[in-house]
Amino acid sequence: MRFIRSTREYHEVYAGHEKRHGALFLFLRRRVSGAEECSVGIVVSRKVGNAVRRNKVKRRVRAYLREHSGQLPLGKLVIIAKSSSGTSNWADIAEDLGRNLTGIRE
Repeated sequence: MRFIRSTREYHEVYAGHEKRHGALFLFLRRRVSGAEECSVGIVVSRKVGNAVRRNKVKRRVRAYLREHSGQLPLGKLVIIAKSSSGTSNWADIAEDLGRNLTGIRE
């Protein structure tokens, strides 16, 4: 697993993607032919909260992804935090990510 860093890669996913709505996150996935790993981008806007809250959500998402890197779908994936994710605890975030990432993989 690697993290998406460039704007160009984010726009590739936005241009042609499958969409899945979770309670706390929106998942955009672009299947890439011949992909050997998953590339993940995390988007947390100011609607989620102040900088401390946004960074906390990003840290929790990255921690979950590192723990479950073998279960991620191949291709490019962008995870967009909804405003309700800023007030959620670790258990809720992990549950929503787990439920939706396994659904995307299928």
